[in-house]
Amino acid sequence: MISVPMMTVVAVAGFNIHSGSNLGLIPSAEAAQGEAEGEAKGEAEGRAEGEGEAEGKAEGEAEGEGVSASLKKAVRRPEGYAPYQGDVAELRALGEKLFNDNSLSSNGLSCATCHTNGMVYLDTFKNQYPHFVAMGKRDFGMDMVHLDEMVQICMVAPMAAEPLGWGSKELAALTEYTLQEQQKYIDKQ
Repeated sequence: MISVPMMTVVAVAGFNIHSGSNLGLIPSAEAAQGEAEGEAKGEAEGRAEGEGEAEGKAEGEAEGEGVSASLKKAVRRPEGYAPYQGDVAELRALGEKLFNDNSLSSNGLSCATCHTNGMVYLDTFKNQYPHFVAMGKRDFGMDMVHLDEMVQICMVAPMAAEPLGWGSKELAALTEYTLQEQQKYIDKQ
């Protein structure tokens, strides 16, 4: 069982995830219905988590923020990890495509949903990785986060997906593209 932090439900409130790749705002007449459905879904998930609490603990789920111990481990660099190596320009091009691809998530989000034009990055995004990231500490217990770990955290938390394969071309591509986005963010400051 995969538990997703409740912020995922909040992140999709107000978005129409049924329109395929064209994520658009729900017209105001439908917004109230979407919010009500999101709240009902959140309440149902809360009840389901409560009912499965004993089972979750038996399976090794950690308490707090709904992130399982296995997912906390999955977003951390594994021992002996060696990132995929490839042509930087090719990786950045693939990374840009993946950054905008909502099929990577289970909830219709893409990286660009939150981060178009450098949005929703905190000032710490200017810091060289690894560095402290509030979301990494709060949801995953990580004091320091590498950039590829941050990509994995975003895959698991807001995007409600499985982490990418460590050593995969996709992870390397998103990491390289995000490094480019970081430089753009720094340059704007």
